[in-house]
Amino acid sequence: MAKTTPKLSGYRDKRDPGKTTEPFSPEPMVSYGASRAGAFVVHLHAASRLHYDLRIEVGGSLMSFAIPRGPSLDPEDKRLAVNTENHPLEYLDFEDIIPAGNYGAGAMILWDRGLVRYLEGTAEEGIARGKIDFELRGTKLRGRFALVKTSGRGSTDRGRDQQHNHWLLLKKRDGFARSDAPLTETEPRSVLSGLLVDELARVDEIAATISGEVAASGAQRAELDAAALTPMLCASEGVGLHNKGFVYELKLDGVRILAARDGTDTSLRYRTRRTATASYPEISRAVASLPVKRFVLDGEIVAFDESGRPSFQRLGQRIHASRPHDVRRAARQVPVAYVVFDLLALDGYDLRKLPLLERKRHLRRLVPGRGLIRVLDHLQADGRPLFEFCRQQRLEGVVAKRSDSPYVSTRSGDWVKLKCQRDDEFIIVGFTHGQGARSRLGALEVASYRGDRLVVRGRVGSGLDDRSIDTLLARLAELQQPDSPASASMRRPGEVLTYVRPEVAVSVAYGGWTDEGRLRHAVFRGLRPDTDPARCRAAPPEELLLEAAKVAGGGPADRPRSARQDFLSNQDKVFWPEEQYTKGDLCNYYAEIGDTLLPHLRDRPVILVRYPDGIAGKHFYQWNVPAGTPSWIQTLPLRWEEAHGRKVTSFLINDADTLVYVANLGCIPLHVLASRVDTLDDCDFLTIDFDIGDAPFRHAVELARALKGLLAELSLEGYPKTSGQSGLHVLVPLGPGVPFGTAKMLAELIGRILQARRSDIASFERMRNRRAPGTVYVDTGQTGRSRSIVAPYSVRAVPGARVSTPLTWDEVSFALDPATLTISSVPERLRRYGDPLQQLLHACPDVTSVLACLGKLLKRE
Repeated sequence: MAKTTPKLSGYRDKRDPGKTTEPFSPEPMVSYGASRAGAFVVHLHAASRLHYDLRIEVGGSLMSFAIPRGPSLDPEDKRLAVNTENHPLEYLDFEDIIPAGNYGAGAMILWDRGLVRYLEGTAEEGIARGKIDFELRGTKLRGRFALVKTSGRGSTDRGRDQQHNHWLLLKKRDGFARSDAPLTETEPRSVLSGLLVDELARVDEIAATISGEVAASGAQRAELDAAALTPMLCASEGVGLHNKGFVYELKLDGVRILAARDGTDTSLRYRTRRTATASYPEISRAVASLPVKRFVLDGEIVAFDESGRPSFQRLGQRIHASRPHDVRRAARQVPVAYVVFDLLALDGYDLRKLPLLERKRHLRRLVPGRGLIRVLDHLQADGRPLFEFCRQQRLEGVVAKRSDSPYVSTRSGDWVKLKCQRDDEFIIVGFTHGQGARSRLGALEVASYRGDRLVVRGRVGSGLDDRSIDTLLARLAELQQPDSPASASMRRPGEVLTYVRPEVAVSVAYGGWTDEGRLRHAVFRGLRPDTDPARCRAAPPEELLLEAAKVAGGGPADRPRSARQDFLSNQDKVFWPEEQYTKGDLCNYYAEIGDTLLPHLRDRPVILVRYPDGIAGKHFYQWNVPAGTPSWIQTLPLRWEEAHGRKVTSFLINDADTLVYVANLGCIPLHVLASRVDTLDDCDFLTIDFDIGDAPFRHAVELARALKGLLAELSLEGYPKTSGQSGLHVLVPLGPGVPFGTAKMLAELIGRILQARRSDIASFERMRNRRAPGTVYVDTGQTGRSRSIVAPYSVRAVPGARVSTPLTWDEVSFALDPATLTISSVPERLRRYGDPLQQLLHACPDVTSVLACLGKLLKRE
């Protein structure tokens, strides 16, 4: 693909990545083509003057406009919009305080975000003609807008230059236009954290206040394990619509999610306890932005249709997405919100025994906004107005909850669902072929459990579209079996009915039951991956039994298998339990990034660290090539100190098949030597490892940037990468012919100079308990003839499946978050930006001159 003209130079010229918290990313390596749609964000920025910034995605970056008075939904308003420097796409999620002394210093909240669609041509065409027509679908801004460039006629030359980037932001007349109180006054809070812009600097104070109120409420001091929780469920009867001891909430048409935050770690889980964190990255980011650092929430993730009604069918596009690029695409097409209705734990307190209304009061304090996370409203004592509203708007119904009820992990009469329409979950046990355009799939045969026995309840054909048929056929292809798993099959003589194992739950709306116990007027609504098939027990009223209390965890997600079937095995074995990533995901990752990784491995001996049962099981170092290794795999005999002087035979990973083969052995991280087959006594590069221990990550960033300056003094180049765990590595190329003894001495001297310069945050003490608080261990011991370093792009055996990821120096900033660089995100990053470490393989510094320069430097230090 063609290279692009740099778009972010203006952004970088105004910012120092070592001083600001703003994100930095490499320049996009590929041409994005014409921009017809994308994402947008509006920031409220308390810089020297309070103003708003509208940023719209155009060609791989964000075209940005400063709007002093903010956007308006009133078509009569014409708001000045000054075109500023383009910002990186990572700014779509940015909310923080830009430190004093930096360009744009001050608090910045994410005031609105969503999707933009360009009208009347592409964004580039609109920019060329000076009029960009577009539609916004955000939390606050909706409908058609235009940016119109002003001419500046009648001004002096200087005035025309100043007005060259002046545009006007206009709201078009449509169903979203309004002329009442401006949104900038009525909706001042962040859609991410729920905070006001002036509260961002007081977030610790706000968190302490909320925690203090919880402590004073009488909540029990106890830690709550969100991963082991089962959500409270509703009974189907037991209370009416008018009862002063109850509150009434809207019954949401989404997926139930328990969300937890523990410091920097967040998790989202379906009610089966299966993780959903990777499926809804924007919700995970919002959970991490709330002011308190530890809590557990209960609620539902919901997608809304064009009329603003919760739509489970639309949400299906998010539920079905599993692979990382599918998740990103679905997130752009289907925005979601996390609507919360209960708070179970906060800052070390278990709130479940508190009365419901007390828990809700604390919840309101934690989640004050109405953005990506919002609190579900309720009516007290009388649910009839809400139920009538549901009837009119064709919504599901309401949930009645006893005002003083505790939170219990079971089905309770304290919570009762009152539905306007009937829908339930069933299990697919077979499918028929149709006719014409529906020849691939005509109808689903669905069943539910009666005790331990599956009973067919009917067929569902209405509501199936091409997208859902594609998803269903892909899911059911691996589940086919010769006989029906259920009794009372509806198969007719001569009919072709394909039976499947009862592993897929679906949501079905229906009008009632026939006398034979079959569904009437059944309509397919979507897959229910959050529902355990064993809990599908919908039946005619006379058959209804109490649901079993047991909740089983979900199985591994449906994942593509590699084409290398000749040596791959157990691809569905879960290696990362939290994320449900499998060995197949590991193999597919290494296959996908092989073209980038292999040059860094070629002809280098490697040490494997094998995890046959995943990261939660035992692991061991694989020094020798194991028995049974295919003859086509290249190996190398060596004598290594780490192997106690024994002769070992090492893998050489010189091709994609070998790379995937070792991944299939359960090898998660790959460790490489700094030498190659033909020059085992020469060191290609030295390594400085910043091991943060208990120190803040920002100290590692400061030291890495200080090292960059020191290397420049020595005419050396450093190449940074994340360790894949919590620290940073800097690789320094030495070129050919440098003995390991020289390299090791050079690494130690550089490290000691750096430690002396930054003794406030740097330590040469290996033992954590002996380091001064807040100091980072500057480890120079990774350089040696038999010393290895984790390879670039190697996956680590840590939660999240983090990757040791090469960075540009601009990215080594306070905004860097190693937790975002994972097995899921790195392949897309490579496609967009390429390999920042590529030049490491070709650099040839003058080491003799470096040593002379180092000697002079040591005399001055």
